[in-house]
Amino acid sequence: MAVDGVRSAALVDIATGMVVRSDGEEGTDFLTAAAALADETRVARAALGPGRPGGDLEEISVITAGRVHLSRILGPRLGEGLLLFVDVDRTRVNIALASLQVGQLAPAVLA
Repeated sequence: MAVDGVRSAALVDIATGMVVRSDGEEGTDFLTAAAALADETRVARAALGPGRPGGDLEEISVITAGRVHLSRILGPRLGEGLLLFVDVDRTRVNIALASLQVGQLAPAVLA
């Protein structure tokens, strides 16, 4: 929640799409978006495969006119791992800076 423009954030189990923990404003589509991005993570991982030349999948971003959904993949400690899902108000943020900040803060989520 330390990134400017963040509306909400959640820790999502990639294997099930279930929200483990969340904070902030959760709209009616929040849980659906989090689960959909967990699905997208599984599909992208399957398409890219482990150990590809580009490296492992780190982030998935979905950008609309008013929102940015940043999904940062966290270490596979449990099953397929966890996803840090962050919903950001696009009108209040620089997308690249928000992505960088979420990436820098993500390791602290598991600490």
